[in-house]
Amino acid sequence: MSEVQTPVSGFETVFRDSKDGLAIFKEGIFVDCNQSMLDLVGATKRDEFIGLTPFDFSPEFQHDGRLSAEKGMKYIDQCYEEGSVRFEWLHSNVRGEPFWCEVIITKMIMDGEVVVYTNWRDITEKKDLELKIAEQKETFETLFNESLDGLSVFDGQKYTDCNKAFVKMFGFASKEDVIGIHPSQVSPKYQPDGRTSKDAAQEVIKGALAQGVNNRFEWMHRKVDGTEFWTEVILTKVTLNGVDSIYAVIRDISEKKDLEFRLEQQKRTFETLFEESLDGMTIYDGKQYLDCNKAFVRMMGFDSKDDIIGLSPLAISPELQADGNTSFDKAITLNTEIIENGQAGFEWVHKKTDGTEFWTEILVTTIVLNGEEVFFTTTRDISEKKALELEIAEQKLTFETLFNESEDGLTFFDGEKYLDCNKAFLKLMGFEAKEDVIGLNPVALSPEFQPDGRPTTELFEAASEDVYGKGSTRCEWQHQKTDGTKFWTEIIVGMLSLNGKEVIYSITRDINEQKELELQIVEQNEQLNKSNNELEKTIANLEQAQDKLVESEKMASLGSLVAGVAHEINTPVGVGLVGITQFEEDHRHLSRRYQNGELTEQDLEEFLSSSQEIADIVKKNLDRTAQLVKSFKQIAVDQTSEEDRDINLKDYLEEVLYSLGSMVRKAGVSVTIECPDNVNVTTNPGLISQVFTNLIMNSLTHGFDQKESGNITIAVRDLGGCSLEIRYQDDGKGITEVNLPKIFDPFFTTNRGKGGTGLGLNVTYNIVTNALGGTITCLSEEGKGVEFLIGLNVKERAE
Repeated sequence: MSEVQTPVSGFETVFRDSKDGLAIFKEGIFVDCNQSMLDLVGATKRDEFIGLTPFDFSPEFQHDGRLSAEKGMKYIDQCYEEGSVRFEWLHSNVRGEPFWCEVIITKMIMDGEVVVYTNWRDITEKKDLELKIAEQKETFETLFNESLDGLSVFDGQKYTDCNKAFVKMFGFASKEDVIGIHPSQVSPKYQPDGRTSKDAAQEVIKGALAQGVNNRFEWMHRKVDGTEFWTEVILTKVTLNGVDSIYAVIRDISEKKDLEFRLEQQKRTFETLFEESLDGMTIYDGKQYLDCNKAFVRMMGFDSKDDIIGLSPLAISPELQADGNTSFDKAITLNTEIIENGQAGFEWVHKKTDGTEFWTEILVTTIVLNGEEVFFTTTRDISEKKALELEIAEQKLTFETLFNESEDGLTFFDGEKYLDCNKAFLKLMGFEAKEDVIGLNPVALSPEFQPDGRPTTELFEAASEDVYGKGSTRCEWQHQKTDGTKFWTEIIVGMLSLNGKEVIYSITRDINEQKELELQIVEQNEQLNKSNNELEKTIANLEQAQDKLVESEKMASLGSLVAGVAHEINTPVGVGLVGITQFEEDHRHLSRRYQNGELTEQDLEEFLSSSQEIADIVKKNLDRTAQLVKSFKQIAVDQTSEEDRDINLKDYLEEVLYSLGSMVRKAGVSVTIECPDNVNVTTNPGLISQVFTNLIMNSLTHGFDQKESGNITIAVRDLGGCSLEIRYQDDGKGITEVNLPKIFDPFFTTNRGKGGTGLGLNVTYNIVTNALGGTITCLSEEGKGVEFLIGLNVKERAE
């Protein structure tokens, strides 16, 4: 394991201000320490610490009996081998008083020399508690085995353990003679009250298991030699190895007075613990407080316990708890839980006498006091803890959301390897899961050389020095995906503290398209060798071309209209041309016969008859052509004009449909217009025409491109005033869930290979929402057609 290279920046601050005792020793002696270390060992000045060894602050022997010097050197050797060691150690201060520490020693390189950085944290209270627990366990086992009372454990069917006093009390040779038998075997057939010992035993056993509290009673027992004797029995439900059992204490009646004395001692001990506890303690009968300790009085801001006794807990609670429930309703629920389970632990908002609300942690246990079942509560003020928890939770949620949902790639790096990354970074680099990234060095995600020819490792080391020196840096970098693809990124790197450690964070953004565009511009400039004026002209032309591309899409609907009308006019004009041609032929034939003197009365009658038929046909088709030209002219003028005029919306929609008749019929599509006859409005009809021309052409091009027929419905609903709702619906192939959110985006099309520009619906959206001041939304499912809901606001209602 390599030595820790610690930057000077920030280290001195941490070293100086740490609450733990920190020191550095070199070649076996301390060469530096912080004030906390001096306080820990009881030194008043640094000269009392510097120059000494760790063993000058240790007793001769450690707690396990080993020499401190021998044991300590093993830890130091382990530190030099592994880099860092954590252990517990019994130290002593300058006065020779021992105290426990948790010690972390770490090998470091400082100013080019190998030193050992040591961190001492005082854990005397923790070790004292551990020793007391061990002593208590040993004490319990000793008390169990050496108790003068007969003690046993019963699982409901048989004895599973007992102590020596129990064996002696009943005259057995050993506990093996007891284990496995039923209590009825050490009892007479009948108890003094006339019940059989078996029935009475089952009753008390059942009660002990059900209630979970001490069950005390007197019982007539019988020794193995048949001698009967009175005992006082205490049964307690316990759980041993996951099995509910009964712990029994059996005492001769002759020792009853001694037991009463012991019970009195226990009572005094409880009262002392109750009164002197730092936690607030109360006795509560379900309606009011019966007693409380000094800590509870101080916690609630009262002068004495007399001010509390008789109050309900609701009197020192706000109306509402933090979850929005009333304190009254929540208290009822908790009381039910306590009664059912015998105890409950929960957090609660209390209110002091001055109205201040604060968080508490409460533990309630059901106990029997003076023959009555009451609630014993322990209350602890956790206001600071809750405030910290809420702040940490809010910060954690905000950070995790920003980190995971950021569109930029985010990582944490400890100087050697990645510690974490977000989804965007995985996608950017082509990984499947963050486990594939964690542990890698950033150099592994880069090509061997950067585009300027310098080795990636060299540039990475320079960037790292920049970060550690300045605290942050920004650069462009060429990365390499898992499939070998190289691409450009922009990286922002900085330092932050994460879980108490200083780490490096990076923000990575894909700028490959931007860099490729920059390179293309440079290449084009080199190849074309044009002047700055020509470049500016090219850019201006590109901007004009962009504007014209959008404008051309706006005129596309007019082009479709021209094509449709041209096709419609072609037929009646063709018929008229044939009629005129026939008329000319008949006229030449009649003139020739007249000039030759061959004209008969029958020839004249036939000419007159046929010419009348031809005239009727030509007139009929010319009328149809005139109507088409009129409709086309009006719609064409509307689409190229921004002027408002009065229209009947139903008639105008029918004119738009009439102008698109050939394309609609060619696609085999039937269009139905549902609109009241009296919707007369003042608006820009050209924009209305363009919207519905675009929608119809979109249906013909995309919705019915794979169908031989279909239906389109345009339904207008008058909302009163200047508001209209128009529902445009077709039964084409619909839009996929992936494409639906993008249909109004500029240049988005699924038909680019067939000439689609992706501007039709974008222009439609802009006309409706901007020019006409309305709204448009699209609803669609693949295979179920498409529906556009248009909210339209006209200028005014016409007469």
